[in-house]
Amino acid sequence: MAQTQGERKAETRARLLAAGADLFADRGIDGVSVDAVAEAAGRTSGAVYAHFGSKQGLLLAVLDAWKQSVLTVLFAEVAMSDSPLGQLAAVWDNIGNNPDTDSDRWSLLEHELWQRAARDPEVADALRARSVESRGRSARELSRWASTMSVQPVADPDDLATLVKALLTGLEMQRRIEPASVNCDLAVRGLAALMGMSPVPGDSDRTTSPRQRNTVTHDTPA
Repeated sequence: MAQTQGERKAETRARLLAAGADLFADRGIDGVSVDAVAEAAGRTSGAVYAHFGSKQGLLLAVLDAWKQSVLTVLFAEVAMSDSPLGQLAAVWDNIGNNPDTDSDRWSLLEHELWQRAARDPEVADALRARSVESRGRSARELSRWASTMSVQPVADPDDLATLVKALLTGLEMQRRIEPASVNCDLAVRGLAALMGMSPVPGDSDRTTSPRQRNTVTHDTPA
């Protein structure tokens, strides 16, 4: 059966996103051209501009798709733990720890984009709109979680979302430079403090995510 125009457009968009994801992850932002993405997708460069407006638009769309996949896994792993601290460990694993190679490369791309935003007002405007939306979603989730766990965070939901993002981003960057200085226990203690919780010292099972329990042995911190 022949494809409809809408189906052809959807397929082209999907192919461009997949090609862009592979190339950006392998080469970084500056190492990828619109022509290279089009060639890898079996399409013309005009298709990239028609669907995304620019290379920057394609990159933002790819990062949005990546973040959605991370959130899907995150929510699933949070649901797997019946321990509040274990749920915080799952947050760190999926957002700050990036043990998976692909996730690690995509996080680096996001850092590259932030650097550009600091120098380019147009890029900053594009990221700002996405940041406001993401922070609002995080604020709602954090508020819901705090209510469920009957805890009192250190700030209102909007400010809490900003603090949590800053903590995770800072720890993730510190982990890259000095891996031994950042571990799951430290990240969980920081998140717990923001959420108004008190981790139990030495309770390694409660500060271990489902993924960690399935893959490594977590030594009790001294």
